[in-house]
Amino acid sequence: MTEGTQVFLLPISTSDSTKEPLSTVTSQAQDSSLSANRLVTEKQQEEAEWESISRLLVTRGFKPLCLVKGANLRDFIVFDKQSSQRMRQAFKTLMEETTRQQSMIQELIETNQQLKSELQLEQNRAAHQEQRANDLQQIMDSVKCKIGELEDESLNRVCQEQNRIKDLQKEYKTLQMKCQHYKKKQMEQEETIASLQKEIRRFAKEEEERVITQKRLFTHLCRRVPHSVLDKQ
Repeated sequence: MTEGTQVFLLPISTSDSTKEPLSTVTSQAQDSSLSANRLVTEKQQEEAEWESISRLLVTRGFKPLCLVKGANLRDFIVFDKQSSQRMRQAFKTLMEETTRQQSMIQELIETNQQLKSELQLEQNRAAHQEQRANDLQQIMDSVKCKIGELEDESLNRVCQEQNRIKDLQKEYKTLQMKCQHYKKKQMEQEETIASLQKEIRRFAKEEEERVITQKRLFTHLCRRVPHSVLDKQ
């Protein structure tokens, strides 16, 4: 027996032994041979099951089981066949349950890792969306500021245009008044020109009549016989 051994089991299947008369030695020998072979087979199968359980324990981090053969039974605890079978079944059930729980734990770990990855991805996406929202907000603020500047500039331009229109309207009214004044003056000048032309025609007619009169008088005087120097002149 070594120090690293955790459990020592010697599964022994118990059976009642009976004594037969010497007259049935031949048939009993055959039955004994078959029974011995069956016991050997069952024992080998049982040992194989215990070795399988021992390997499962080792894979779970426990110390291996040790099957002891041909030793003094005072240092060991012996179970009957049913107890040994129940223990093997209990060990198998425990190992299966442990395997299932480990599988569940592994699945939970993988699920947790996946959730962490998804959470990180969502956090990164949320951070990206937040950064994008901040950028868009800055763009909107800049656009609003630019729109405000354009509105102020447009308003100033409209005010300037309105003032210019008012000035042009005043200038137009002034020009209209001047134009009316000039038209009136032109009419007055035209009337003056017409009056002067009428006077000129009258003067021309009078001059023409005077010239005719002078000619007649000169002719009359020329027809007269000059008597003196004054008459000649």
